Amino acid sequence: MALGGWTMTQTFSLSTTQAVIDDKVSKLENQVMKLIDEIDGMKDLDEDIVEQHDRFIRLLEGSNSSEPSTYSY
Repeated sequence: MALGGWTMTQTFSLSTTQAVIDDKVSKLENQVMKLIDEIDGMKDLDEDIVEQHDRFIRLLEGSNSSEPSTYSY
C-alpha cells in the first residue's frame, strides 16, 4: 500500500536520471585517465630534463680536467 502512489513515470524518471549520472561518471573517468597519461608523460619529460642537466653539469665540472668530453641534446 505504501508504494501505491509510485508510478511508472517516477520509475522511468529515476531510470533516466541514473543513466545520465552513469554517463557523466564514465566521461569523468575517461578524463581522469587522460590526465593521468598526460601527467605520466610530463614526469618522463622532467626526468629527461634532469638527466640532461646532470650530464651538462658533469661536463662542466669535467672541463677542468684534461679529458676531452662532448655533450649534446
